[in-house]
Amino acid sequence: MSRYQRLLRIFAGLLLLTIGFTVITNLLIIDQRALPFSITLPTIIAGATLSGRRTSSLGVTRSERQILLSPVGHFFFAASILLPPFALPIVALVVSTERDSPASVLIRFQRLLTMNSSSLVFWLLIQNREISGDLSNYHVFAFLAAIATHVFIDALIVTVVMGLVSHQSILSNSHWARNSLLRECAEVSIGCIGAIFALINPLSLLIVVAPCYLAFDHLRVNRSAQLSKRDTRTGLLNSHGLMEFVDHEFTRAQRHATDLCLVVLDLDFLRDVNNKYGHQIGDLAISEVAKQLTALTRSIDGTARIGGEEFVVVLPDTNVGGAKAVAERIRLGIEALRLPTIQGDLCLTVSAGVAARLSHESYSELFDRADTALYTSKRLGRNRVSLAEESVKTFQANQINTN
Repeated sequence: MSRYQRLLRIFAGLLLLTIGFTVITNLLIIDQRALPFSITLPTIIAGATLSGRRTSSLGVTRSERQILLSPVGHFFFAASILLPPFALPIVALVVSTERDSPASVLIRFQRLLTMNSSSLVFWLLIQNREISGDLSNYHVFAFLAAIATHVFIDALIVTVVMGLVSHQSILSNSHWARNSLLRECAEVSIGCIGAIFALINPLSLLIVVAPCYLAFDHLRVNRSAQLSKRDTRTGLLNSHGLMEFVDHEFTRAQRHATDLCLVVLDLDFLRDVNNKYGHQIGDLAISEVAKQLTALTRSIDGTARIGGEEFVVVLPDTNVGGAKAVAERIRLGIEALRLPTIQGDLCLTVSAGVAARLSHESYSELFDRADTALYTSKRLGRNRVSLAEESVKTFQANQINTN
């Protein structure tokens, strides 16, 4: 089954599930106590929209796998508590996403399923109990259950979709890591606090403004810290960011006994490009290669610039055959580039080396084998991909011929 067919089936399945769950929630939660609909709905939509514009997916993370942490999640949980179920689809559809269609449609389905789930759990537990200034232990339990449901359903939907698309194990996904779940619970808890204050006394929401501002400020600081792990010219990971990514992926590969491969790439004849066309064109060539690396790899892959014209791609959950296919795709994509200059179009090529991680192998050992394969590609004429195993055989053959 092709990737497109899998995505189509996922889309259809989530659509049916979302419609069914929305209908069930509206049927079961009829006597919901909420603030005036005409005030709450526009407030939540406006808050979520403004919060989304204040954050960026670049470096703002809730885990080591670059998963977006945004105040938008506060408002989605608050909506599930404060709004009647028929208003939740409006929130899910109106608040924009950072992804383009069709990914944006899947994200909206995810939002709606998550909000319906937490709303259903909370209001079924509350039933006819009034929420007043004195919250009982039972109310606290209902809020905690709603938070747990919100986090669980959100992580479950994401990991199931990722698993169906990439054939990964659901339990090995980073969404189930302890730190990731704790941070997401903390994020949702801010929305829970706002909902509690709103239910007790809407004017008390003024007290929540300061903590929310501190949360936004924390995200900006987090973003600045993460930007320090990025190469300023290309936006790829720098050496510091790469090693943090490698530490996480090597630990995960060791724990779950999963495949991991490394691709080392070097832009061919960059010195000649600088001498003939100038350093500005050389810088442009590096930037274009970086764009191709980003476009031709997955979001879970680690792409980094580690030298003037040298790049690496860390490929989690990928065997050596898949890694070679990725390297070939990158090579062909860069070979197809045409950079206009006053002296005519500039064509670029890269040489690449691929190595699969062996059991208990360190990153430096894996890099050395991939780097050796890269130099095999250089010796064989450049603009090609070599495997670490093949480079060893080539070296041994050359030794025999020399003798």
